[in-house]
This record gives sequence, C-alpha cells and structure tokens, in this order.
Amino acid sequence: MNALRLQKRAGLAAKFNALSIALILITSVGVNTFMIRSEMKNYYNDLLSNGMAIADATAKNCEYGIYTKDREALLRIMEGLSADVNLAYLCVLKDDYNLILYKLFAKKMSMPDFPFDSAEKNNAPLHVDYINKVDGQHYTEILFPVASSAGSGLTDVLLSRPRDNETPKVIGYLRVGLSQEGLRNRIRELLISSVLFTILLVLLGSGFTVFLTRRITAPLSELKFAAQRIAKGNFDAQIGLASNDEIADLANSFDHMLENLRTYRKQVEERTAELTKVNQQLGGEVNTRKIIQEQLKHEAYHDALTGLPNRKLFMDRLGHSIAIAKRRKDFYFGVLFLDIDRFKVINDSLGHTVGDQLLVALGQRLVNCLRPGDTVARLGGDEFVVLLDDTSGGGNAIFVAERIKKAFATPFIVGGNEVFTTASIGIALNMAEYEYPEQILRDADTAMYQAKTNGRASHTVFEAGMHRHAVERLRLETDLRKAVEHNEVMAYYQPIVSMKTGRIVGFEALARWRHPERGLINPASFIPVAEETGIIVSIDRLVLKEACLQMRAWREYLPDHPIEFISVNLSNKQMARPDLVDHVAEILNDTGLKPEYLKLEITENVIIEKPELVSSMLAQLRASGVQLYIDDFGTGYSSLSYLHRLPINGFKIDRSFISRLGNNGENQEIVRTILLLA
Repeated sequence: MNALRLQKRAGLAAKFNALSIALILITSVGVNTFMIRSEMKNYYNDLLSNGMAIADATAKNCEYGIYTKDREALLRIMEGLSADVNLAYLCVLKDDYNLILYKLFAKKMSMPDFPFDSAEKNNAPLHVDYINKVDGQHYTEILFPVASSAGSGLTDVLLSRPRDNETPKVIGYLRVGLSQEGLRNRIRELLISSVLFTILLVLLGSGFTVFLTRRITAPLSELKFAAQRIAKGNFDAQIGLASNDEIADLANSFDHMLENLRTYRKQVEERTAELTKVNQQLGGEVNTRKIIQEQLKHEAYHDALTGLPNRKLFMDRLGHSIAIAKRRKDFYFGVLFLDIDRFKVINDSLGHTVGDQLLVALGQRLVNCLRPGDTVARLGGDEFVVLLDDTSGGGNAIFVAERIKKAFATPFIVGGNEVFTTASIGIALNMAEYEYPEQILRDADTAMYQAKTNGRASHTVFEAGMHRHAVERLRLETDLRKAVEHNEVMAYYQPIVSMKTGRIVGFEALARWRHPERGLINPASFIPVAEETGIIVSIDRLVLKEACLQMRAWREYLPDHPIEFISVNLSNKQMARPDLVDHVAEILNDTGLKPEYLKLEITENVIIEKPELVSSMLAQLRASGVQLYIDDFGTGYSSLSYLHRLPINGFKIDRSFISRLGNNGENQEIVRTILLLA
C-alpha cells in the first residue's frame, strides 16, 4: 500500500517537473536565439553606421586635398582615424576610380580587389561583405562619394574668382574597409553566455519546480488517501493536514469568502481610481518640471533670438578644441569672427523687428555654409563666430570665408523687404600656442576690425602685428581720455592773414595734445580715434571755451591791432548733439565774447547726412550772431540746394585745390568756379 502511494506521487511530480523543465528549456532557447540574432543584427548595423559616419566625415575633409592633390594632407586625415579598432583600410580614389592614396590599418592583409562592378559604381554609397584571400578574415567594404560643396569652381574660389551657377559634383570616392572580427567574437561570446545562462536557468528552475511540486502534490495526496479511507468506512481516519483548513471548512466558508472578496474588490477599485488620479497629476507635474528644466538648460547655452549657441557654449567648445590640439599635433582648427556691415542702418531704416528677422536668417544661412561638426554662435548684436574643427590648415578657413561671402551675396527677404548685406570676417588659426579660448577669440576680433579697415565685405587672417596695433590703439584711447581729464589737450592758434592788407585779421583754433611722456602728438594720430570713440565732443568743447577766452583777451589787450574773429572747428558728432546751440550760447556768456567774433566751421558731409537737424541748428546759431563757414569745401558731396538754403557766411576752399595753383595754372578754373559760386 505504501509503495503504491509513493509510485503515484512520484508519477504526478515527475510529469509536473518534466513539463516545467521543458517549458524552461524552450523559453530559454527561444529567448537566447532571439537575443543572439538581435545582437548580431544590431552589431552589424552599428559597424556599418560607424563606417558610413567615418566615410562621411572623411569625405568632407578630403575635398580640399583631392582638388589640390595634397597627399600629405590626405595622409594626415587617414592617420587621424587609426584609433578606430574596426577600421581595416582606407583608400582615396579619383572620380574615374583611379587610386590616389591608401592606408592599411589591419595587420597581415593586402589591398583587396575592387568588389563593385561598373553598374553599381554610380549608386554610391555602397557596401559589401567579403572574405580577404590573404588572412581569411571577414570584412565589410563601403564605397562613398566625395562631393565638392563648391562645384567645379573650387580652384576659382581659392583664387578669389567666384563663379556663378556652380553645382556640386562627385570629385572622388572613398573605399572604407571594416573588420568583422569583432562581430565573430561577439557571436562566440553570445553563444557561450547563452549556454551558461540556459544551464543555470534549468538548474534553478528544476530545483524550484521540485520544491513547488512537493508543496502542491503532498496535500492533495493526503486528501485523496483520506477520502479513500472514509469511503471504505474508516471514519476514524484523520486527514494528515495539520496546518491546513479542512475541506468542509473551506466549502462552508467559500460563500462568505466570495462576499468579502466582492467588498474588498470594490474598495480596491475605488482606491485604485484615486491612486491613478493622483499618479496622473504627479506625472503631469513631473513632466512639466522636466520640460522647464530642459528649457532653462537650453536657454542657458543658446541665443534666445536665433536659437544658435551663445558665447558660453561657444567658449566651452573652443576650449575643448584647444585641449585636443595640445594632445594631437596634427589637429588644426580655426575661428571666424563675423560682423555684419551697416547693420545699424538696416535697424534704423526698417526697424528692429526686421533687424531681428535678418539676424535669424543670417544665422541659418551661416549654418548652411558649414559642416555638421562645425559650430556657429551669436555673441550678441550683429556679431557671429564660427568654429571650424579638424581642418587641414588655413586654406580651409579661407575657403569657408569665401563660401560665406558668396552666400551673403543673395538678398534676404525679411518683413516683405529685400535686404542686401555683407560681412567683415576675421580669421584666427591655431598655428600659435593658445592657452585660453579668449585669446584666439580676441585675435579673430582684431582681424575682423582690420578687415573693416581694409574695406567691408572682406576677410583678413590674423597676424601678430595686428595685436600690437590693437594694444597701441587701446593705450592711445586710454591716454586720450586721461588727457581730456588732465587738460593735456590745448588750443594752438594759426594766424589768418588778409590778402589785401597783409595784416593778421583772425586766428583758427586747432586742437593739440601734449603728452607728458611722448611730447606733442600729431593730430592725425589721435583725432580719428577721438571721433570714433566720441571723445571728440569733449575736445571740441574744451577748445571752443579756451579759444573764446583767448579771443576776448586779445580784444581787450590789443586795442590798436584788433583781431576780427576766432575760428573753431566742430566735428560731425558735435553737430549731432541736440544741446549744441545752448552750449555755444553758454560758453559765449561765460567768457563774455560777443557772438560776431566767433566763426564755427563745419564739414560738408554733416549737411548731407542730417540736413533738417543741421539746418535748424545753423539757423539758431546764425540768429545769435555767430558766423558759419563750411570747412574743406570741395572734398565732400555738397548739394547746391542745401547750400542755397543754409545760413552760411562763406567757404574755406580745401588746401588740395590751393596748394597747386602756381603749377601751370592747375586748379585755377575750379577755384574760380568756387569763388563765383560763393
């Protein structure tokens, strides 16, 4: 009897165990097979994607080398790829598929035959798997085209001869060979790990199955044998389930249990609904917070108007390039500093809204001129900077500058207006040993200002002499500001002699700067700086007051030789000041000089630039008794209609006409015409 019980229990447990182990084996094999296939496919796709990325980046860098046939530049580009463990070889071909240069990265292999037929060549990029005959290893080869971004006119672009209607074309091809050894090793590793994992899973599952089988079948067996004994009339038999509830108690309490379960289910559903609602609210708040954090992070590193990287992000990337250049001697990069020419005129004439739209369009056009790995950022205002990473030298930077200038030649359509604009570009290369990003950005900025000086819509490569000139100019500006504060700028007086009497009838007050260390400085050295920085306004007012005081002293102490007038020049920036008339009246009142003894000289250009404002101020000055003259007449762009309406007392003919009057009668007719006009 006991043997029969053991046999039946063993039979039920064995079936249950066999079924469970079979399910574990089938599931494990299926899952592992799927994972191995997925891993193999993903690894192969990653290998192919990596090869395509290498080919794409290399093709963009090889464009210049293929055109110039610079084998050393191409070899440097290849050497930079030696760190990639999957790269077996790299070949550069001409557009007729003839070999220019190749590099083998895998050991004990020869250059394989060209695996693509003539029908496939025109469909590049292509890829194919093959086995090398020398080392028997598996490789994947990619045929990738090298396209000219400047079309057939690259040589003309390098020689600053842009051509119209240029279209990109294929100038060569890259053969990129990738080793599949990693893929084969990966397959072996996956098979080994799969077998080990399956064995472990079967052992653990078998032990757990045996344990569960005993827990499940033992009570049922006891209940079965007890039922058999009761059926035979053995009412004294006890069910050997000491810790379990009796079947009768289970049956009697089943309905009660169902009722309780219904009540509990309703409570659980209500509570679950509440928790779901709360979780949804929390999820919404978390998503909102994530969006805000991402937005704040983006705003911290990007320009709010154009969406381009800002100064902080650009300086971070520039610092990264400097760090790479210190580690790799063959790594070159360049910085282009762009300033939009006459952007203030566009803002003043069309409005700031159109100006902002133009800046957005400029940023997008700059992005289209660069490679995917390059960076264009807006520093602020109308200033943009470009970081060219991994260039082959200064030629690429100049090539990009020419491409940008050509792109800007096409008008911008903003706010319903057709706007033409150009850019002055300064170029700084990492040929020098830069330690900090601010240094190379400073040099690029200096080169940009030199480009503006040379003529707008041009580019200039930074040279060491430019920095010295910028430092000298900054020092001059600083000293000039101190000179105004310390009264180092003073008035010198040039006598004006009457041609009729030969007597001195007046003086012209001229600004001179007596530097405490450098002595008397030529006005040509500091007047342009003063006009550009606005210091000229303070100098004009200082000279005007000193001249009026001197004129009054001459009138009082030389009654027998009266001086008729004193002339003072007014700069264009001084004429733009709305308080000019009040300031002149205040100085005349403070010095006690009568207005008729003062002559103010202005240039022709200020009349043309702001005719209405100048006309109003000149009328008020003339009404006060001050005499008004046009200085250097004949060198500007005077309009006779303006001259006829303005309250001008006279002209001062430019010295370029007077100095050559005695040379064979040169300029006599011009001077005579000016006199008749006056």
